Amino acid sequence: MKIISDERLLKVPIKDNGEKLVDIKKYCPKVIVRPGAYIKKEGEKYFFKAAFVREGVAKRILVAQDLLPEGYKIILRCGYRPLSLQKKRYLWMYNKLKKKNSDWSKNKLAEETSKCVAPPDIVPPHSTGGAIDISILGANERQLDMGTRLGEFNEKTYTKSKMISSVATNNRSLLIKAMAKAGFVNYPTEWWHWSYGDRYWAAVKKKRYSIYNGL
Repeated sequence: MKIISDERLLKVPIKDNGEKLVDIKKYCPKVIVRPGAYIKKEGEKYFFKAAFVREGVAKRILVAQDLLPEGYKIILRCGYRPLSLQKKRYLWMYNKLKKKNSDWSKNKLAEETSKCVAPPDIVPPHSTGGAIDISILGANERQLDMGTRLGEFNEKTYTKSKMISSVATNNRSLLIKAMAKAGFVNYPTEWWHWSYGDRYWAAVKKKRYSIYNGL
């Protein structure tokens, strides 16, 4: 498993294709937008930007939405994340891990933090507009049981974790099938994180370069 800060990923060239950011609420009316609590806490400008993604991503979200059962809806918790917010999120996770693991070296802390939040100095996926944090709402408008909360970080959040219930496993499979068919790739430590066009996508898909740079 490659982590986002893997040196091999950082060598993937970037050739931005110039796609604009679009408002997912307007582009994909069926999709429910509910930015995470940490975004709400940071203020209105971040809350507003979380609903934006690159147009190519929006097109693929439409495809994924149409692949879900009748009445089911994708719920978007975060799309575009400005670099300023990415820095705050990274430092929050770094300090959280440091407090719990006082014996870890700086390198160990950086590696473990990168499994959860991309470092701000490597063109973070969310800061390209190519990454999304999502889940699924069932026909009853409630989020499907995915085994953990979105944004929780432990071994149960690994996409293919064996530590969750069969119900959660089946629900994750529904998400995986729809997103993979739509052209997205998953970051394997986070069942909710999917991307298209960034370096991680390029590496998984064996592309010569990524098509989205930081914005």
